[in-house]
Amino acid sequence: MTHVTEADLDDLEFDTLRTGEHRAAAVRLTEMADTAEPSQGGVSRAKVLLRAGEQFQHAGDHVRAAEVYRLAIEDGGEVYGDPRVYLADALLKLGETEESLSLLAQIRESKPTDPEVYRVVAEVLYEHGDLLGAHTWSTEGADLILAQPEASRGDAADSLEGLLRMRFRARVDLGRPEDEYDALLDA
Repeated sequence: MTHVTEADLDDLEFDTLRTGEHRAAAVRLTEMADTAEPSQGGVSRAKVLLRAGEQFQHAGDHVRAAEVYRLAIEDGGEVYGDPRVYLADALLKLGETEESLSLLAQIRESKPTDPEVYRVVAEVLYEHGDLLGAHTWSTEGADLILAQPEASRGDAADSLEGLLRMRFRARVDLGRPEDEYDALLDA
């Protein structure tokens, strides 16, 4: 088996940004997933499938993206974030609101510890017009980070900024005044 590395995936996606050939990249990533072997420095099949799904979404093929996201979830291998969020986004774009909201409820019940999950859910909800949901998820994600001692936040600083920015956008659109979280963006 071929070992698919993060560098392989990054190179392919970088080329795709240059060419705009998202469908071709998605097909290539799907093929690569069939040969992915996470041992010896390779990435999991699930991670490659997740990235393939993202490329299908960039290409506007939300049906195929949803199929590939389902494969990533079924695979159960190591991934970034929570692939159910990406599936929920594709389903919303397909008008499958009930299933999408069910997935988001499952994610909430699992109490994610990764602040990026909260950020991505907030972005998905914001994009689909659920301002209150975006506000709630971004606030909960920010709370998750802010509950940690400042010295141990590490990489969470970027996540915190993204969450606070999303929260601020939702608050402005909801017509709410600035609050103590918004002041953190100025700090």
